[in-house]
Amino acid sequence: MAFRLKFSSRALRETGEAQEWYELQSPGLGEEFIAAMELQLKRLEQAPLLYAEVIPGIRRTLLPRFPYGLFYAVRGDLVHVLAVLHDARNPNRWPQTS
Repeated sequence: MAFRLKFSSRALRETGEAQEWYELQSPGLGEEFIAAMELQLKRLEQAPLLYAEVIPGIRRTLLPRFPYGLFYAVRGDLVHVLAVLHDARNPNRWPQTS
């Protein structure tokens, strides 16, 4: 069974900010960040329950190569991506941090 993905406006904003930051560091790196994210999203579509809960009802998966985590909730056949956070941010403060 494939799951459907839905992004919060926050997750979309954080993804765009990360892509822009990486692109400024090195041309093409922003696209590599998006490719790593797309790879992990395909994994989530197939097996979202594979990753551990970090907060009750909220799971996290890490991006390959980049120090970012995708925080998401699974509801029925929907994977709701709530946030895209850099690993250096304190996950205990999530979801309060903007």
